Amino acid sequence: MAAALPHLTAEMHRINGLLGAGHRQEAIEQFFALASLAIRTQRDDVSCRGYVIQGRTTTISVLRIPAQPRPGKPIALFLPGLLSALPLAAVRSLAFLDLLDVVLCELPGHGVSGEIADVSLDAFAAEYAAVIDAALPRAVGLTVIGESFGGLIALALARLRPTVIRNVILIDTPFHLTRPDLAAWIGEVWRASGRRPYVRRVCLDVMGFDPIDGHVQRTRLLHDMVRNTPFGCVHITGGDRQSSGIASVVGDADIVALRAANAAMLITPPVDGTGHAVLLDNPEGANVALKSLLVKSDPREIAACHAFPS
Repeated sequence: MAAALPHLTAEMHRINGLLGAGHRQEAIEQFFALASLAIRTQRDDVSCRGYVIQGRTTTISVLRIPAQPRPGKPIALFLPGLLSALPLAAVRSLAFLDLLDVVLCELPGHGVSGEIADVSLDAFAAEYAAVIDAALPRAVGLTVIGESFGGLIALALARLRPTVIRNVILIDTPFHLTRPDLAAWIGEVWRASGRRPYVRRVCLDVMGFDPIDGHVQRTRLLHDMVRNTPFGCVHITGGDRQSSGIASVVGDADIVALRAANAAMLITPPVDGTGHAVLLDNPEGANVALKSLLVKSDPREIAACHAFPS
């Protein structure tokens, strides 16, 4: 993957240029083709298919991995974090492909997904809830995997669809959004990737800091999001490695606060050899952690999930 990253990054910039120039349909087609190429850098036996699906107020780009449902495999929605690009998120989602079919949903305002006026966790969750209603109308027993910031949206989404979503799996999700190391890292990535105004809005309105300089507008502690959950909740945490970014954003104080809010929540020991980027640093370790914790869906529910648009 490391060898392919410069080419993939250059292609993402080129396609973003097409999008900015108003060539939306061409950008959509090329973006999904790039996601397929990114997957093949790791798994040449895995296919994917891209969709643009109407959410509550905007369209959301979605990637089905593999392209066709596999009998007996439950479906998981995969929600990547802030500043995540769909092709690279697709590669990270491969960590769970032997367990689950993946429906990767891009964050509003990223890639070819539209922006929404209300920048909040609940508003983002409402967009994904509408995607579930449109693309998986018969689904029950779904799992939602939320990576980093995507985990907070996953929790909000599961409360919107409690009869549909059975499990939420968090991948090193931050509940203290104004941690200095987290704010500094996001600000650095934001500045290096084009200083997009919409992402700045997310940082200001949701995370509580300005990515221009890391200035904290207000402290955000969201541990109570796991309180009284009508679904199973698992947190796979990273360690202190920084090879793919910063170290884990889940500290001892976070774990104490999460367990106080939800004693039934399962929190794994730090996955060996990882930092915040758990699925890049040790995908197999994340897979093993998930295998030990995930509640399997009823086969009848698995069958009901396979209702994706053709």
